[in-house]
Amino acid sequence: MFPMAFGMVACGGGADAGGGDWPAAVGAPEASARPLRRLVNPGFTVGYDTRRGRAAWVAYRVTPVGRYTHRSRPDFIADPRLDTAPETRRYGAGRYDRGHLAPNYAIGQLYGNDAQRASFYYSNVVPQRPRLNQLVWQRLEEIETDEIAPATVTLWVLVGPIPAASDNAAPAGFYRIWLARDDDGAWRVLAFRVPQSVRGDERLDSFLVSVDTIEAETGLDFMPDLAADRERALEARPAAAETFGFAAHACQPARYGERWQGRDGVRLRYDRCSVPTRD
Repeated sequence: MFPMAFGMVACGGGADAGGGDWPAAVGAPEASARPLRRLVNPGFTVGYDTRRGRAAWVAYRVTPVGRYTHRSRPDFIADPRLDTAPETRRYGAGRYDRGHLAPNYAIGQLYGNDAQRASFYYSNVVPQRPRLNQLVWQRLEEIETDEIAPATVTLWVLVGPIPAASDNAAPAGFYRIWLARDDDGAWRVLAFRVPQSVRGDERLDSFLVSVDTIEAETGLDFMPDLAADRERALEARPAAAETFGFAAHACQPARYGERWQGRDGVRLRYDRCSVPTRD
């Protein structure tokens, strides 16, 4: 189902435009004002923004992970398909983490060594504040793999940055979209918009927004082939937190949260979940 060779083509429409990583029935994501390059990897596809030098979107599918397979963590490296060197000056000194878009764990477990290595290409990496990367983003990734994927037949995921005002600035935040079909064929969606500045113990359902909100901030159309009335019904307002059973996991602690207890004077309390910080 997923190609084991790496490719690069221009983004566009077509029945297989997402490479199987985003459903053909809704259409591959499209950019309204800038060209993107599509980087096809084992297990995930990147819509790469050559002007900003980072991914605009990354699409992949999650199914339940079976028996765990230990895989050594690769090094971060430049994507050999791109001519420009990756921007690495923001990383280090505790300011920004190298944040995965397609997640290392799920991609490696589901699609193997080649896929995991590709997830460490800088074309799949974005600058994320440490609290975001290690706490909120990690919580969403874990819930996605351990709770939401087993509750759906197929879970499609689309993730990417919310651009800042300047092309040269770090992203203002990040989005995550979960898409699946009911038994009757109806689409269901949850969309999250998470700012860079977070505590880490926020209620995750407090980050829910409409798909339209994310499209307005990114200049992307995530489901261009849906009929207009169906697209409006799916994208115009935030979905209920109960979708996919997500509300039950909104206060799930971060796996590595104890490392952060008391840091910067913040005591993480997942038993109450704080209101998210907006930037």
